[in-house]
Amino acid sequence: MSHRRLVAAGISTLLGLTLATGAWAQAVLQTVTVRVNSGQMSTYLERVAELQGVMDRVGGGARVQVWNATAAGTNTGDTLVSIGYPSLVAFAETSTKAVADPEWQKILAGLDGIRTLVSQGLIVSRDGGGLPAAAASGSVLQGVLVRVKPGQLDAYVQRIAELKGVLERVGASSNIRVWQATLAGQTTGTVAVGIIHPSLAAYAENTAKLQNDDEAAKLLAGLDAIRTVVSSSLFTSP
Repeated sequence: MSHRRLVAAGISTLLGLTLATGAWAQAVLQTVTVRVNSGQMSTYLERVAELQGVMDRVGGGARVQVWNATAAGTNTGDTLVSIGYPSLVAFAETSTKAVADPEWQKILAGLDGIRTLVSQGLIVSRDGGGLPAAAASGSVLQGVLVRVKPGQLDAYVQRIAELKGVLERVGASSNIRVWQATLAGQTTGTVAVGIIHPSLAAYAENTAKLQNDDEAAKLLAGLDAIRTVVSSSLFTSP
């Protein structure tokens, strides 16, 4: 699916979601996974920075973030690019302007020689949070993709909120968010939990704190009854 078709389909899907839920204020992440050609990462990152420049020019508050998959099964070595929009309205307006922009089109066309597109998708905030803050270089994204049992999404989101409370109590230097895939091929409907740690050392330290906390252990064990883990991955911000 082309970027233009993804945007059109995404707007249609999210408008339908909005009409059903009235949730115009939900943050949205447009995700693109690619395999960057050998020796082309620096060039690719430069092009992504140029895309951010277009987003800044057309307005809407969109933020581009790049993550490299360091432990993600068959996707290890791939690069994940997310374009975050502060709301569904901002996604509809800003992405429409971007795909019609000649500079944006030229940049995307130039990417064909340096990367291979793996997948595209749209995920919507399910925890009431806004657009994630920009992650500094060296930050680690711990991602868990799950299928939540029918009728259990609210309960799952509540459990993650409780886990966030534990992270704050034990002094973990991390931020946890919950997203749902609304347009992502076979993974549409799945729920993505992302925990951003400021560094790999912080990831190790925060993980140890959770493993040694009784409340965290109880919460994590209780999740098995309402969800099935699809994948677990680690990404690093270049």
